[in-house]
Amino acid sequence: MAPLKNVIIIGASGNVGNPIVNALLKAGFNVTALTRKSSSAKFPSEVKVETVDDDYPSGQLVAAFKGQDAVINLLPPISVEQHNSIADAAAEAGVKRFIPSEFGGDTSNPKVLELVPMFASKSAITEYLKTKESSGLTWTAVINGAFFDWGLYTSFLGFDLKTHTATIYDNGDAAFNGTKLSDIAQSVVSILSKPEETANKFVFIQNIKANQNQILEALEKSTGKSWTVTKRSATEARQIGGEKLSKGDMSGIPDMIVGGLYSGEPAVDYAATRGLDNDLLGLKEIPLQELVDEVVKG
Repeated sequence: MAPLKNVIIIGASGNVGNPIVNALLKAGFNVTALTRKSSSAKFPSEVKVETVDDDYPSGQLVAAFKGQDAVINLLPPISVEQHNSIADAAAEAGVKRFIPSEFGGDTSNPKVLELVPMFASKSAITEYLKTKESSGLTWTAVINGAFFDWGLYTSFLGFDLKTHTATIYDNGDAAFNGTKLSDIAQSVVSILSKPEETANKFVFIQNIKANQNQILEALEKSTGKSWTVTKRSATEARQIGGEKLSKGDMSGIPDMIVGGLYSGEPAVDYAATRGLDNDLLGLKEIPLQELVDEVVKG
């Protein structure tokens, strides 16, 4: 299979989409952003823009996907039906590769789905993609753990860089996998550059495997300050998140995800259960202190 050079991205202006766009452009890909008519997103001048109605009608998707080698769908995996419809349109348009909105924990592991039930939609979408293989549409799902740099910048991982405060879950010794956004983007470049080696499979990547205690130590060394620590239960976080989500309150998503991340469940560590594809995709693990210093120094 020849390299996949023409790439259209749905959700190209988001936290994951923006670095992917930049990495693809740098690598010489032809990049198109598919946006809704109501969107005000802006893109680099090298990016072609295709616009469709806000409900992503099938006919408009097929037209936008014509001539594209790959579709990267970064929409939030809330509506399985919507994501499956996008996959159908890609297959009808003759697209060769589909990268779904995974980019997180190992949804191929049933135990992870038990910990974070909201991930079931991601799993269902990827399972549907498997049914499209016979039509010629291949797929690759990226499992990268936490967005490590983003998670520190935004305090999502429990560390506030501005106030030097940390929320430590349980004993702080639950290890998790993490990858910085630029390397997640580089993994996509490698996937599209190695279509045969990455077809119809999950790929697993990480820059670090660490626990909160180790991250706190690295942050204190990097900032030269002693941080204030509060404790929280990971189980309680998952329960609170689940209760909110059951009522349609999306503010429960962070608690659900972080509670699962810090659960201490062995299935969270996909490097141990599945192995890594860093070598295949040209990525390296990074010493924790080096990565934390990079984030702190901006």
